[in-house]
Amino acid sequence: MRNLAFLASQQKTILSDFARASAVLGRSRLHLLLPDSRAIALAEKAWPRVKRGREISGRDFPSMGFHRVPISFGEIQRKLTEWLQQSDAAQLARTLLVVDMSWGLETNSAAANFGGWLGVVDALTERLPIAVVSLYNRRLLIDEQLLTALRGHQGFLTARGVIGNPHWLPAQLVARGTLRQQIDFWLSRVSPELAETLPPESAHAAEGADPMWLLRRAADEPSPALGGEAILGERWKVRCFGRLRIYRSDGSQVAWDVPGGATRKTKALFAYLLQKGGQGADADDLADFLWPDAESPAAGRNRLHHTIRCLRQALDGSRAGEGPGSVLRDGARYVLAPPDKSWLDISTFEQLCRQSRTHINAGASDEALICLLAAERLYTGDLFEDIPAEYVDDTERDWCWSKRYWLREMYFNVQRDAARIHRERQDFSAALGHCQKALAIDPLCEPAHEEAMRVFKAQGRREAIDRQFALYVGALGRSGERPRSAALRRTYETLAGTGR
Repeated sequence: MRNLAFLASQQKTILSDFARASAVLGRSRLHLLLPDSRAIALAEKAWPRVKRGREISGRDFPSMGFHRVPISFGEIQRKLTEWLQQSDAAQLARTLLVVDMSWGLETNSAAANFGGWLGVVDALTERLPIAVVSLYNRRLLIDEQLLTALRGHQGFLTARGVIGNPHWLPAQLVARGTLRQQIDFWLSRVSPELAETLPPESAHAAEGADPMWLLRRAADEPSPALGGEAILGERWKVRCFGRLRIYRSDGSQVAWDVPGGATRKTKALFAYLLQKGGQGADADDLADFLWPDAESPAAGRNRLHHTIRCLRQALDGSRAGEGPGSVLRDGARYVLAPPDKSWLDISTFEQLCRQSRTHINAGASDEALICLLAAERLYTGDLFEDIPAEYVDDTERDWCWSKRYWLREMYFNVQRDAARIHRERQDFSAALGHCQKALAIDPLCEPAHEEAMRVFKAQGRREAIDRQFALYVGALGRSGERPRSAALRRTYETLAGTGR
């Protein structure tokens, strides 16, 4: 096995834990791909036993293209190949490429395209006699990324040696295989007599038209060359924070301004169906949502049919709105059907926020800060910021408003927690920077005001504490809506030493 995963639970010790386990692989040349030059230097310093009789060289994420936005796995594969091929064939047979998978949290593009790494590993191990170990921090990466690890590597390197992975799937099968093909592959690994080979035209004979049409389309398309972006298959990257954007797997962006369509209504319809998920929405409800003042229900439904066609045309491009495309109809209901394995920024944001809280409770500030900064990068504005207020301010349905402000509060908590970690490390400038990011959105954000005052207390700046509370009081007076926080007042009096 030359495609392995190593699972750890602490970022500080992930390399030393791996070093102890890696001796069983018998590879004397280590190529390390780590976050930065500091991490490379620390790794070399921390591995005296490994260095004895071994050659170690390292590269950082930026130099190999992992920080590029949008990320290009074709470029990463090319750079890694060039680096590795500086060695001759005999040296490559002794080479172990070690990759810290925390790059998946370094940029939004990396998080959205995490599974593309599997194609790169398959291509490298197919063309070169190297072995690759991908290092996963189980407490740092989110569930979707760990599931990628479970399916994407032939085996696991553990303290007891190498253990075969019964859940492994070839990268092509992960990206483009149907569920039936994946199941057949797993069964064939259990026992040869369970293997079943079907002709291509029979792959979906018993699956019907829906809901397997997405998988059927992926299987019927020509298989791409191994490696690079194509391994991800057909999928969307949906960005809901700030301006609503959808990116296709080829990098192109969905254009909402379909000829003859109403752009704002088309986007609002997509956002509404996206929030409804698999349950979809009734046609009459959609018509009333978009045209509450229509002269009759029939008129509203007619306009809805036209807007549905425009949405299909925007999402599916050349289909020009013909056929169900990515908007399915189930009786009187419409359901959005994104391509399989599509990525949603809201989901990743929520997972990172939960993950960071777990780390904070466990006292693991390094891991917490990595998750917090990754979550911060995802939040580029309020949920569906460019959807007109007439659709968002729908108190009857409340499909967006409450969710928008709940996510905003989560973002404020991200900034507060990041500021607190930096304050505890006496990096006061970074701590205040996080407070200001929250206050730029809401001048009345109480957690940000409180944390800023605590930073000033740690700096011994009494006048700055007074000034910060005065800023809060001033913003409160301008708003004329929210009551003064008694808790924040008590915190101010305690920190300023004015309490009675």
